[in-house]
Amino acid sequence: MQRSYSVFLSPPDSPFSTSYPALAHIPCILDSRPGYHRLANAYLTDRALRLWGPEGRSAGRGSLPSPKTLHSYAYWLANFLEWAEIRGVDLGTCSYAVHVAGRYQSEMLEGTWSHDGKGRRATTVNARVQQACDFLSWMVAKGFRGAFEVPYSIKQFTIGSATRSMGQLSQQIRVRGGKARVPVPRLKMPPNSAVRDWLHRVLNRSGPSVALMCETILLTAMRLEEVVCLRTDSFPANPRDWQISNPLAPERHQLIRISIKFGTKGTSYGVDHGDKIGPERSILLPLELAKRWHAYRNSERNKGFKRWMDSADGRETRSQRAKQSVHLFLNPRDGARFVGKQLYDAWTGVELPVPGWSPRQGRHWWACTTLWTELQKHKHFESLSGETAVALLESTALSIIRLNIQPQLGHASESTTMIYLRWVVDMVGLPVSLAEE
Repeated sequence: MQRSYSVFLSPPDSPFSTSYPALAHIPCILDSRPGYHRLANAYLTDRALRLWGPEGRSAGRGSLPSPKTLHSYAYWLANFLEWAEIRGVDLGTCSYAVHVAGRYQSEMLEGTWSHDGKGRRATTVNARVQQACDFLSWMVAKGFRGAFEVPYSIKQFTIGSATRSMGQLSQQIRVRGGKARVPVPRLKMPPNSAVRDWLHRVLNRSGPSVALMCETILLTAMRLEEVVCLRTDSFPANPRDWQISNPLAPERHQLIRISIKFGTKGTSYGVDHGDKIGPERSILLPLELAKRWHAYRNSERNKGFKRWMDSADGRETRSQRAKQSVHLFLNPRDGARFVGKQLYDAWTGVELPVPGWSPRQGRHWWACTTLWTELQKHKHFESLSGETAVALLESTALSIIRLNIQPQLGHASESTTMIYLRWVVDMVGLPVSLAEE
């Protein structure tokens, strides 16, 4: 199925970006003519500047959406607008029950509205449908159409744990009625040998810099964007100044503590060198990994930095280039900083250890490996009765997840806890048998 709607972003050096820097990060939607879709782009501008927000996120409240979030809004909305045009659905009179949930959502789930004829995942469908609902609600607020009723209910959502000093908190959230049911995820982690083989393939294809970035995700559970946003001063230049969190442990088991804030998920506190400044959090990384970072910073990175400087002429230009080069990981070919897509493509561009292996799965791999390693310290559970062992296993696993795993991942949702608990249950479960005891 050929798409006729597209999303466009003005280049940084374009006349528009130069004349209107505060609006340069806002994408625009081009329709099938092709032409500027007036309503859609007015909506995106209002969302970008917090001039309008759905109920619970009203105008002027909260932080401005990040460029990445705005791009997602634009792509999701363009998909709905194209569907409405091709299906002959009037944006001024369509309803939620009949058109948005009844047809648009159903067609995406069934695959009749997809370029490959395959049904889309529930998470993708829900994001697109919610954006369609927000856009149509914005049209109501601006007087471009009549009422658009969406059924919402209020549910309690638990957040917190070890990531917050006050422990668990509950907040109320709106839940849209008729959402596509998202299946409960079941983790399937590849064995260590398969992960090592995959990492070796990444090394052979993309080089040591990218392989080290991939290994960083596996050994620290940092997000992809957090890794590409690492700075040269993310950890002290002198190893003597490194903060060892467990100095009494054998050196091969020692961890150092650092703080990260660039590219982290959550509220935005501004932008620095093209990176979002997010909520700061403290993480642990293996001492051995820190040593490899340190060696890279003092050797391979310098080669990339030299190429970055060699392509600049003039003292002032070279000075500006040097000031721009703040990131830890540089592309060895030209010395430019890596972006998230480059790392994602390198991660997925070789034979994968298991289907669906992604940087996000790499974070899960770290969490599951950490959880399993810690649980092996409590093998005495096996000598206890079945119910007692299960109760202690669950209690111990919850403590490990809340105290060790959630703070490292930067997760606040209790739903993540259940993903790892289910994985543990699957790992220790026994098949039902009719054999005599």
